[in-house]
Amino acid sequence: MDNALLEMHAHHNPYLVVLSYIIATISAYASIDLAKRVNVSKSNAKIFWLISGGVTLGTGIWSMHFIAMLSFHFPVPVVYNTFLVVMSVFIAVIGCYSGFYLLATKDNSISRFIIAGIIMGSGIATMHYVGMMAIKPIIITYDPLLFIISVFIGIFASWVALWLGFLSPYARKKMSWKLKMLYSLIMAIAITGMHYTGMAAADFSNSPVNTELTSSINTSLLAWIVAAVTLLIFALFFFSITFDRMWRKQGLVQSILLDSVADGIVITDQHGKILHANKTFGKMMMDAGIPSQFTEMHNYHPTLFIGSIQVDNHQINLGTYIFEIKRRPIQDEEMNHHLWFISDITERNHKEQQIAFMAYHDSLTKLPNRYKMQTILDEWIESAEKIGCIKLNIDRMKFANDTLGHKAGDELLKSICKTLRSSLRADDFLARVEGDEFIILIKDERVKIIHIIAATCIEVIQTPISINNSIITITASAGTCTYPDKATSAEELIQFADWAMLESKKNGKNQTTAFNFFMQELHNRMLLIEDALSTAIEKGQLQLHYQPKIEMPSEQIEGVEALLRWTHPSFGSVSPVEFIPIAEEKGFIHKIGGWVVREACLQWSRWNEEHNIRLVIAVNIAPIQLTKEDFYPSLLKILEETQMDPHYLELEITESSSFVFEEKTNIMLTKIRNLGIKISLDDFGTGYSSFSVLKQLPIDTLKIDRSFLKNLLDHVEQEAIVRSIIQLGHNLKFDVLVEGVESIEEVEWLKNEGCDYIQGFFYSKPQRPEDLLTLLKHERIETVTIV
Repeated sequence: MDNALLEMHAHHNPYLVVLSYIIATISAYASIDLAKRVNVSKSNAKIFWLISGGVTLGTGIWSMHFIAMLSFHFPVPVVYNTFLVVMSVFIAVIGCYSGFYLLATKDNSISRFIIAGIIMGSGIATMHYVGMMAIKPIIITYDPLLFIISVFIGIFASWVALWLGFLSPYARKKMSWKLKMLYSLIMAIAITGMHYTGMAAADFSNSPVNTELTSSINTSLLAWIVAAVTLLIFALFFFSITFDRMWRKQGLVQSILLDSVADGIVITDQHGKILHANKTFGKMMMDAGIPSQFTEMHNYHPTLFIGSIQVDNHQINLGTYIFEIKRRPIQDEEMNHHLWFISDITERNHKEQQIAFMAYHDSLTKLPNRYKMQTILDEWIESAEKIGCIKLNIDRMKFANDTLGHKAGDELLKSICKTLRSSLRADDFLARVEGDEFIILIKDERVKIIHIIAATCIEVIQTPISINNSIITITASAGTCTYPDKATSAEELIQFADWAMLESKKNGKNQTTAFNFFMQELHNRMLLIEDALSTAIEKGQLQLHYQPKIEMPSEQIEGVEALLRWTHPSFGSVSPVEFIPIAEEKGFIHKIGGWVVREACLQWSRWNEEHNIRLVIAVNIAPIQLTKEDFYPSLLKILEETQMDPHYLELEITESSSFVFEEKTNIMLTKIRNLGIKISLDDFGTGYSSFSVLKQLPIDTLKIDRSFLKNLLDHVEQEAIVRSIIQLGHNLKFDVLVEGVESIEEVEWLKNEGCDYIQGFFYSKPQRPEDLLTLLKHERIETVTIV
């Protein structure tokens, strides 16, 4: 009868029931955030959130249970066993922690999910029923079916919480607060449902044992105190989540910014310990073969930072990689850290090396160039060593290029370089300074045998070389000079060796010549001539002399060749052989050549107007003049201004220059010839022309060089050569002129071989205009007409 009365009068405080549901909702909401926080955290942070989650969620569910119990008004006074109440809290915390732990530390398999839910739900249910046992002096019995249902509801609620936190699509991506609140309300129903189902399963009766009631605090007040403390715990929990989210967001932004930088960025403490490193740094170190543990956070990196902490900027080599490291201090009252910027400069360094190599080496032969040679020479001179310089020039290299083609010519140069390098010692310096010119620098004891070294180079260059299935033999000319015996500076050493090489060229090539001070005197004279030549026209120092051309067999004067002469007040008569090369090299030839053409045309006009003499006047044209764009217009202007008949003008071009055979020059000569001007090829036999090219040239006359008359008579081979050239010219429909004729025997021989014209001292030396006029009148020649 007492038990029945107890059951009838028991009821719940509606305010505390609502409060328990609110706490259950907050607990459910917290469980979603807790699970996700545990799921995305690592190492120490994961442990923190596991413990925090277990305490917060366990305490929240226990609080909901305790408040719900306190909302139940028994018809008799009751107390709560302190030990069991405390025990129930621990059970709730351990149950929640265990459920999170099983899924947070291992793979999230279905079996682990089921077990975790069972453990967590069982812990919550156990907490409930241990808490019920704490009620004294009431005896509680349970309906088995409702008991099982309450336990299942606890397990189901745990599965829902764990699924949302670890296995659902929302486990790692953002979940809206509305959806999170919906899930929380549903889970709160399950959590409170478990409690009230358990309460419904309970039958209460008075205990026959008399238990002293020691609790003096009002149960409703106790419920509100528990709720306040629990809400405070929740507030702290959500504050920590919000703070962590802000911290993570800030860290994420910093990480994104740091990871977007192409350079590696590292923050270390004052001992070189890595506090933070971006992904680029990790990839750099991985590519360089650095063990991954050295690039992890909080580990030391021995290669980069230990021992170099005091160096602000430096470079290091790691395997095949080169890294540039810059340090910037981060200092305040509490920090003494360093910010490091690590750049992979391997490719940049490689390109810089390539650019440096290209700047100081020849692209074809890979030998050092003039700039590298100058650097080495300056270094050697600073060390006050004896230095020897050998200047090498490949004889007729341009002819080889024109004959073989430039590709084969390049292969020839590379073969020559290889041969030269093999004949020198490792400490000898070999450089290619021009297309066909090389410089060899030697020092110390090697200087004593510089002539032997130069002669050896000349000898090895003559080794036959196979190019395009052809065997080619090349010769070279060399000049030598030494420092400080002969030269007093780097510039003089190179210049003197060059002069000595030019002497070898003048003396027949394929030899070596040592510099002497007579060459320097010649050079000084050359400088004086160069200076004087620049004003020779303005000062009226240039004159034209004319040498007659004799027609065979009539032996009449057919025309004259205008020859330039220079008389200087200090130097006296300067030979064209001396000043013409200077004029060509220094660019005076265009001005002087134009003056010669104009002066010759003016002389023809004077002879024609004053004496009715019309001689063909031949004028030498330097090949470089033909390359100037205004040569043809200037020629037309001279003809117009001097009133010269172009049919009496002949331009002589030298065969010794390949300018003659260029297509552009050929077109220019054709235009000139179409004006009526004659074209003759001077010095034939000494240049580079081939028969196939010769027949394409727009020329009228072949001039055989005087060198072919040497040992002409009574030498069958020489006679055969000259005879063949005369026949060749006639076969190509050219007139043939031989210059340098000095004896009657030569005249008779040439006349018998059908030579068309003769020019030489036998008939007349070059004459001044007035002297030539006397010669013409003496021979009673009034007019020479072109047929």
